[in-house]
Amino acid sequence: MIKRGCAVALVLLLGAFAGYYALLRDKVESPGDALLAGFGAIGLLLFLSSLKRVVFGEGDVAAFERAERGLPLEDGKKEAVWGPIAPLGAPLVAPFSGRSCVAYEYDAKNAETTDSDGESGPAGSSISGLALAPSVIRSDRGEVRLLGFSMLEKFPARQFTRDEEAMARIRDFIARTEFTQSGLASIGSLLSQMDEVMADDDGSVRKDWRFCKPEEVDLASCTLEEKAITPGTTVTAVGIWDASRGGLVPKHGNSMSAVTLAPGGGAAMVEAAKKRPWGLLVFSVLWAGFAHVFIVAVLMMSR
Repeated sequence: MIKRGCAVALVLLLGAFAGYYALLRDKVESPGDALLAGFGAIGLLLFLSSLKRVVFGEGDVAAFERAERGLPLEDGKKEAVWGPIAPLGAPLVAPFSGRSCVAYEYDAKNAETTDSDGESGPAGSSISGLALAPSVIRSDRGEVRLLGFSMLEKFPARQFTRDEEAMARIRDFIARTEFTQSGLASIGSLLSQMDEVMADDDGSVRKDWRFCKPEEVDLASCTLEEKAITPGTTVTAVGIWDASRGGLVPKHGNSMSAVTLAPGGGAAMVEAAKKRPWGLLVFSVLWAGFAHVFIVAVLMMSR
C-alpha cells in the first residue's frame, strides 16, 4: 500500500516536472530550468491534492455517518466503529514504559549520528519498532476485531527521562530483541516491510528495526519516545468490514484500504471526518501562486 502510494505520487511528480521542464528548458539557463520545474510541479500537485480533499472530503464520511446512525455493518464496505479496545489474549508490554497495551510504537532518535570512523551524520533513529496484539473493539454495533495494523500517528507520544529503572528496562529490551538492520541504502526493503505490516490481516504484528551498527546505539544521546494504547482506551477504527472474520481488514476482494486508528469516538469523530482542510487549500494556493508568479517573472526577464 505504501509503496504503491509512493510510486503513484512519484509518477505524478515526474510527469508534472517533465511538463514544466519542457516549457522552461529553452528559455532559462541550466540548472535554473530544473529548479523552477521542480518548484512549479510541487506547487501544482499540492494545490490539486488539497482541492480534491476540499471538494470530495477524506473518503470516510459515509462510513462515519453510518456508524453514527447505528446501521448494520456491511460486508466488503468501508466502516467506522468506536469503543473500548481490549486484547483477545495476553496484552503486549510496551518496551520503554513497561505498560500493558494492545499496540505500541517506539523510537530512539539521535540528535546526531556518529559512525565508527568518528564522522558525524544527520539526525535519525537508532532503533524503532511497532507491535499489535490480536484485539477487539467493543462498539455499539457489536464486537469488531482489529485485523490490520494502523500507524499510531494520532496518539500522543510519551518521552522518557533517563532514570535508572527506565534505562535498565530499555537495555534489557534491546538485548533480547532481534532487530532487522535497515538504513537509507535499504529504503526499498524498509518500504516493503511497512507494506507487509499495513497489509497484515491476522491481528498480530511486530517489527523492530535498527538503523545503525549495534555498537553505535547510544541511548544516552537519544530522545526516547513511545506511543501505546492501553486496554480499555476508547478508539475509533476505520477499515473494510469482513463479515466472515468479524473484523476490519485492509483488503477484501478487490477492495484495499489501510486500517486506521484514532483516539476517542462518537459525535466528535463524525464532525472531524466532515471537516474540509480549508487551511491546507489556502496554503497550497499561496505556494502554487508564488511559484507560478516567480516562473512567469523569470520567463519575462529571460526575454
